[in-house]
Amino acid sequence: MSAQIQEMLMSNGRCLKDYPSFTQLYISDSHTIHNRFIFDKLQYNKEEMTKEHAILIKSLIDEHMHVYEDIMTAVLSQKGWFFFLMVMVGQKKLLCERHCQLFMIVLNVTSSGTVSLLLLDGKILHSTFCISLLINDESTCNIAQSSLRTKLLMATNLIIWDEAPMMNKMCFEAFDWTLRDIMKNVNDANAKPLGGKVVVLGGDFRQILPIIKKGSTYDIIKSSIHDSQLWKCCQVLKLSKNMRLSTTKDTQTTNDTKEFVDWILEIGDGDMDLNENGECIVEIPEDLLIANTELPLLSLVNLCILNF
Repeated sequence: MSAQIQEMLMSNGRCLKDYPSFTQLYISDSHTIHNRFIFDKLQYNKEEMTKEHAILIKSLIDEHMHVYEDIMTAVLSQKGWFFFLMVMVGQKKLLCERHCQLFMIVLNVTSSGTVSLLLLDGKILHSTFCISLLINDESTCNIAQSSLRTKLLMATNLIIWDEAPMMNKMCFEAFDWTLRDIMKNVNDANAKPLGGKVVVLGGDFRQILPIIKKGSTYDIIKSSIHDSQLWKCCQVLKLSKNMRLSTTKDTQTTNDTKEFVDWILEIGDGDMDLNENGECIVEIPEDLLIANTELPLLSLVNLCILNF
């Protein structure tokens, strides 16, 4: 509240120091008020977030709770960690709600513009981290050391990057080099992956992998984060149980959901009858179709499955 009052007073040429009877700003708050990125990230209803978190935490099953606790432990220890969360279901929002309670800064970014609309204060990674659309192995993020965006990254406690598998590994490496440079004066953070920040990548390698123009299956796999040197520093967390199945009370809905999930996984894992060209015909339910009743599944789906 003091920060908001300070902002209004400053717009009129005054400040809280002119009114000693008012609650004064802490030093950290006074820095925050001058950085619009940090200030905007801290504008949330703490009471509302706390209530929503209490509801969400009760809905977690054991597997999801273990993942949640592992990531929260890494953040609270402030030692930095790099995670990849396989098959993320409802976990990103919960992490964000928890950090809002603790008055921390969480950056929710995604590789897809559509998905960003589903995240709490979600943003596209290219605009948030200033990563070039035309990426190469020498690229870095276009962020100046003295910029407000740099201060935001330094103050950030957790970075959640959704739909990560669809991005070229050079995007992650550019972000890694930039974070190391930004954090180089903080406890030798330049020697740590991603500058010692806690970064959680989310997604499913059975879905869309990086698109390489005229690239072969080999080229696509080599461009994935799975093939990056960063992957050696990454702790893979897997969510194998569908939360929707455990929370749905209607038996028919549960059965329909399970049948659909199993069908999607069968396609994604390549457990289909392939012809000599590595292709197969997939029978898609009519309610999912627009026009065609058959869709050829290219060998790309099967051959690009990455093993952990």
